[in-house]
Amino acid sequence: MSAYIIDNSVWWKAGRHPAIAERLRVVSTQDLVLTCPPQVVEYCFSARDAAEHAEYVLDMEVFFPAEEHPSETDVLALQSALWNGGYVRGVGAVDSLIAAYAIANEAIVLTADRDYDHIAAVVPGFRHEYLPEQ
Repeated sequence: MSAYIIDNSVWWKAGRHPAIAERLRVVSTQDLVLTCPPQVVEYCFSARDAAEHAEYVLDMEVFFPAEEHPSETDVLALQSALWNGGYVRGVGAVDSLIAAYAIANEAIVLTADRDYDHIAAVVPGFRHEYLPEQ
């Protein structure tokens, strides 16, 4: 069994892409799904009203909060690796934080977003699984 943090790109694309939905189903039933504050806040940010926001909060409560939290030093080291690797602003702040949580918890980021490829190129030990929209 592996631990995963599911990027919001997967949650939102699963409804439109059967292959993404199937992989999400497998991971969510056979592996450990972790959440972390930046991932949950990003997920809930897309709510259109207070009732939907409350529903999204409940969605995330069924998963396990990541136990380990990256330090400021960890996150800045990841961001520095991106800058030094030529990716300057190739990864947003939220995705950088999610990646730092994944590293701290030895988790894999399940994603349908190529930003995490940049992190993998410059940060040893970072693991992700990209799901194409096929």
